[in-house]
Amino acid sequence: QKPLLGKKPINTEQNCVKEMDREEIWIEDGDNDKKTNFDEEEEDEAGCNDLFADTRGKFQLTFDKGITVSLTGIKSKFPMFLQSTGMTLWESSNNLCRFLCENPDVVKDKNVIELGAGLGLAGIVACKLGARKVVLTDGDTDTLSNMRDNVSANISNDNQMNGSIMCKQLRWGRKVREFQENWAPKDGFDVIMGSDIIYAKEYMQELFQTVSLLISMSNGSIFLVSHMKRNPNLSFDFVFSCAEEHGFQWSAPKGETEEGMYTFYRS
Repeated sequence: QKPLLGKKPINTEQNCVKEMDREEIWIEDGDNDKKTNFDEEEEDEAGCNDLFADTRGKFQLTFDKGITVSLTGIKSKFPMFLQSTGMTLWESSNNLCRFLCENPDVVKDKNVIELGAGLGLAGIVACKLGARKVVLTDGDTDTLSNMRDNVSANISNDNQMNGSIMCKQLRWGRKVREFQENWAPKDGFDVIMGSDIIYAKEYMQELFQTVSLLISMSNGSIFLVSHMKRNPNLSFDFVFSCAEEHGFQWSAPKGETEEGMYTFYRS
């Protein structure tokens, strides 16, 4: 297929990565935190998807700048099937996308990575807004499989996008340097973003360690977080202490709810 005149060919998971990488099989919050054969897992997933086909839903979202995204995931009314929180749509992801559409220069012509990308919504929106390179990541292998389908469904034949987009496994604090060597730009990512990823105290050190390794050292590079409070026992004083320990300053939303957009940047 020839690229359209005046457009660079879109580098997609479908076009650029012909075969899926072998990933460490890991299901979020499950008991299967171990390596297994990826091909066998794919067979198991196929049977599972058929069994629970009626739990799947379509999400159609429209944002400013004429951006429309169609996603497939688990309907929120079936929480019993949400073995991974990345398999449904969360409001904080919508909020992140609205912020990006209101401030498109945040990602335009930038190298962007999304942590805990789930259905892939924010990364797809960033690509449509003109990001140079977008890497969507999650640790959960079921989530990644679904995310790849969503990316392929939204970017084939989309003439808005000039950049590249791909989905890769990344577990915070685990093999991050290997990920950096394989998938990060030489100078790091200009924008690291995530929605609803600050939720458990035990993951905060790994989160900021990962961000500190992947973020560009250039001025203006940011770690952008859309947050809605899910864990009343997680204090943002603790989150900020972890950020400071890894060399970050921050700007926080006003108000007492601790909800909204947080921006972390190098001290």
